[in-house]
Amino acid sequence: MATRALIGFLDDDKQLVGTYNHYDGYPEHLGKVLVKHFNDEEAAERLASTGYISSIDIDTGDIDSKYDEEPSYKVLDAESAFEAGLMIGDMVDSFGGDYGYVWVKPLQKWITVKNNGTANIAKQIEDELGESGMYMVDEIEENIMEEGYEAKWAKFLNEAKDVNFDIIKSYIKNKANNGQYQDGSFDYAIDAYIDSLKNSFRLGAKADYVDYEMDDYVEDFDNYLFDRMDS
Repeated sequence: MATRALIGFLDDDKQLVGTYNHYDGYPEHLGKVLVKHFNDEEAAERLASTGYISSIDIDTGDIDSKYDEEPSYKVLDAESAFEAGLMIGDMVDSFGGDYGYVWVKPLQKWITVKNNGTANIAKQIEDELGESGMYMVDEIEENIMEEGYEAKWAKFLNEAKDVNFDIIKSYIKNKANNGQYQDGSFDYAIDAYIDSLKNSFRLGAKADYVDYEMDDYVEDFDNYLFDRMDS
């Protein structure tokens, strides 16, 4: 059975390059492979830039790749380590990954995360991203996780100077898609909702969302879809 994983490389310009690994992505195999055969900056960056990997031989480090695909790129242009971790979690999740392995250039080492949701991934990797010097570990975000991510994050967003719609989108994506959306229609629907939400904030409706919890955004998204289908 496939155990999928992200193999990533995060440089000191905050750019994350990611490769999909299909088989044997669990730490007892891929984790050991990375330390044994790709445990330096040059090798890690080269591997993360492969694009698609079927599997890697644990003894030799030889790469089996059935498809020629481009790697994924994302600039983690966040200030906080938690927010950057959410973006990493989003890439892991987009690959259907059970695990993620990211070489962080300023730390010169691999960081391993298990996919128990993007917020959980962010919490796993937050401290080490903070140690890299590229991101801040924010006490507000630590308190959010302690008090309950779902209940407190929206309040933090609305108190912030700039609302991070990517985080709202990521949460809705994880919570709202229960399989009824096919052929990319869910991504289209959520993009349309986020555009509508941005427009509402731009027109001065931010105060309407002050008391929103994250699950309220999910409900608002569901109502948005219902209204569109009804019309």
